[in-house]
Amino acid sequence: MKHAIKDFRRFFRHKWNNLSLTLGFVFVFGGWLWVYLKLRVIEMPVVILYNEVEGVTRAGEVGEFLKVLVFGLLVLVINFFISAELEERSQFWARLSSIFTVFLAVLIFIYFAAIVSVN
Repeated sequence: MKHAIKDFRRFFRHKWNNLSLTLGFVFVFGGWLWVYLKLRVIEMPVVILYNEVEGVTRAGEVGEFLKVLVFGLLVLVINFFISAELEERSQFWARLSSIFTVFLAVLIFIYFAAIVSVN
């Protein structure tokens, strides 16, 4: 049991990884919560995909954004563990992976913001 706890603590001892995971959770979950709270009162289908050339290309329900939340959180957790493993081998690649994690979370947040602005 002590070995499992020691192994678990090994993942959370690097501050860059912890910071990127926390920021990622804030952006992804915060964006999803924003979309859910803004659009849950809409009874008609919401716009999911939109471009200026074709207009609305896909409409759906607010529940479909749950898939984006789950995907975003899954990618955050996987990148966190990859960064934790890389931290012991190469600090450069670990930091780059952490920066990529936050960048991806910001992109998902921008997606949610665009959905709110279109609807």
